[in-house]
Amino acid sequence: MFWQMQEGRSCMLGSNRILRFALLVVVCALTLAINLFADHDPFTQVAASSVAELTPSQTLNQLMFAKRATVLVDGQAKSIWTSARTVGDAINLAGIELGPLDRIEPDPALQLVDNMQVDVIRVTQQLVQEEVVVPYRTVKVPSRALNRGESRELQPGINGKVVNAYLVVMENGQEQERSLVNSVTVIEKQDRKIEEGTIATISRGGQLMRYSRALDVVATAYTADYNPSKGGPDDPWGGMTASGKPAVAGLTIAADLRVIPMHTRVYVEGLDAHGKKYSGVYVVMDTGGAIKGNKIDIFMSTYEQCRNFGRRKMKVYILE
Repeated sequence: MFWQMQEGRSCMLGSNRILRFALLVVVCALTLAINLFADHDPFTQVAASSVAELTPSQTLNQLMFAKRATVLVDGQAKSIWTSARTVGDAINLAGIELGPLDRIEPDPALQLVDNMQVDVIRVTQQLVQEEVVVPYRTVKVPSRALNRGESRELQPGINGKVVNAYLVVMENGQEQERSLVNSVTVIEKQDRKIEEGTIATISRGGQLMRYSRALDVVATAYTADYNPSKGGPDDPWGGMTASGKPAVAGLTIAADLRVIPMHTRVYVEGLDAHGKKYSGVYVVMDTGGAIKGNKIDIFMSTYEQCRNFGRRKMKVYILE
């Protein structure tokens, strides 16, 4: 009898242990199922800057699954605490709005890890117009109608203008790319055309002379003769030239030696009736402080000749 009672009590104890074990298994299974459900339910993902912003249920979820992340957006560093699984989810849960061209780095599909830095790059496009000046060229045209060294303008030069339209891509306010999408010519450029002489010989008095260039000059006259206004010789050097030789009427001229070097043979041609009287071959033998640029001073015999000659335009051919 005693042994029967002991056996019955042992059976009850064994049944209780089995029951407790079964209940424990059920509880564990339910807990696992709840956790799996929470892990896959997107509505349980949250993001916050501190735990104080969370509800009690969100706090539990954060304690189990949260990760810290730093988001660089709009020039600021924003620290978030989130249960998001991917980089893209973290941005969405943080309430950061993205424009149609904005970009996230690293890849939004990448799994979010603790202490990750995420960059939100603001991308914009804008159309920019720029005016560009197209400079004209100078085109030289040879001409047999002009002497060598002479030129004249046939057509003035006009700069052109073009308006270019560019599509500019900006990232976080900095230009990254620029591409030309359209170009409109507002003003057509016009090249300047200059006619240059090619005639290299002149024939005067039956004599053919070759020359290297021709100059338009202003001519005056000087002399060693008495000048009443000076009360002495017109030339203070008494006709002695800078070349060291005495000046000779009809042969000697003074010039700017930077324009026509010393001892250069030239043919001086008058352009009017009085000037033509002094046309002929001369040699540069003298210079003077007042002789600058395209200017010559012709030595003459008398003061009266110099006064009548005055100041007039002439042409000088530099003979070869």
